[in-house]
Amino acid sequence: MEEQSPPGLPARDTPEFASELLDLRDKPPEPLAPSPQALGVWELAWPTIVASATQTLVRWADLKMVGGLGVEAVAGVSAGGLVYWLLQSAVMAVTTGLVALVARAVGARDERLADATLKQSIVLGTLFGLGTLVALLPFTGFLIAIYGVDPLVVRYGSEYLVFLLLGNVPFTLTFIFGAALRAAGDSRTPLWIGFIANILNVFLNWVLIYGHLGMPALGVAGAGLASSLAMGFQVLVFWPLWMGRRIRLRPTDARFRPDTFLWRRILHIGYPAALEGVLFHLGLFAFMRIITTYGTAEFTAYQVGAQILALSFLPGLGFTTAAATLVGQHLGDGHPERAAHAGWRSTAGAIVAMSGLGAAIIALAEPIASWFIDDPAVVPLIVDFIWILGVVQPLMAIEFALGGALRGAGDTRFPLFTIFVGLFVCRLVPAHVAAFVYAASIQVVWSSLVLDYAIKAVLLAVRFQRGRWKRIAV
Repeated sequence: MEEQSPPGLPARDTPEFASELLDLRDKPPEPLAPSPQALGVWELAWPTIVASATQTLVRWADLKMVGGLGVEAVAGVSAGGLVYWLLQSAVMAVTTGLVALVARAVGARDERLADATLKQSIVLGTLFGLGTLVALLPFTGFLIAIYGVDPLVVRYGSEYLVFLLLGNVPFTLTFIFGAALRAAGDSRTPLWIGFIANILNVFLNWVLIYGHLGMPALGVAGAGLASSLAMGFQVLVFWPLWMGRRIRLRPTDARFRPDTFLWRRILHIGYPAALEGVLFHLGLFAFMRIITTYGTAEFTAYQVGAQILALSFLPGLGFTTAAATLVGQHLGDGHPERAAHAGWRSTAGAIVAMSGLGAAIIALAEPIASWFIDDPAVVPLIVDFIWILGVVQPLMAIEFALGGALRGAGDTRFPLFTIFVGLFVCRLVPAHVAAFVYAASIQVVWSSLVLDYAIKAVLLAVRFQRGRWKRIAV
């Protein structure tokens, strides 16, 4: 049988054929992603900002829709969300290691390592999601009660948390897919998938919380179920796009079979970030315990105020993604100075954007607070909290961007150290003294946030400036 030339080449045994082979040999392989030089900070940041904004609006919708059930329902949903995010902090052990490895692999044009890292992260995430679901489902009431809230708040929070846990695996996989794509420089695909899912979430809130379209009225449980169904929808979209090679991270011959060596690489980089998340939420729990000694109104005011100011956190999340992606890719490409420049540019962008939004929210604090909840005892407290946390937005911006830059470089232990110093030493100790030694007002307790974010901003800026992260091998 006569041997055929490859499609698109001239016939074999001709000078033209040899010439074409030489041309093909000299052509570089198709890149896994645009080079780090081709990616801008804003190009990576804005889709994440918009995606986070839609998620924030969904959380606002949750609080607004359950607000008709009373202050206790709002407090229950807030407490349930705190417990759930504490559990999800452990996922950061996977996603932080995933981001560092995928960004380096993309920078080095290693498509197989990027795909293998994603597949092993999916396996780890699935195991985590199933394990926490089985282990914690019987203890939802206890987990809410340890915040020291009223029994009715415990009931509402437990109902909400049960249905969030049922969507644990889809949530984890959605988080992993989004982190991997952003590390590869594609922040737009998670944006449009998340946008559609968030619209679905709000619609399902309307259907399930109050019982429209013939469905039973599930109350706060309906809000949790709506969130879980929306997460499941995202997985059903991500998976066929990925397997059909229609997104930037393409499947290779890497397998889903557990690879303990790659697991160790992922978790070795990521476990400090998981500890950081757990430490943060434990510290936040201790702070909430102090606040609940003042009453349900103060607890609710803190939670609603934090949700309102979450709008000003959005640029921080976007520039965190940009910093982590660009720093990791530039290091993988062998350009540490470009990585440093990208980290500082991301920080500057975060400071400008978060400060502007924070100032706007402070100016509109009272009407926004009144929209969320119509309670004359709670609204003034929300306004006070917004003023206090709003003024530290520039410091929070530094923590967001430089913390992301260090994690993208694989330096995940120092952000853990800053969380301990800032939250436990500079926030909890002054708050405890103010509340239990001097019986100070709740506004004084909240003011400990200023010292917390100031010390973290200074520590992270000094660490990034010194540049030890440039020599970390992942």
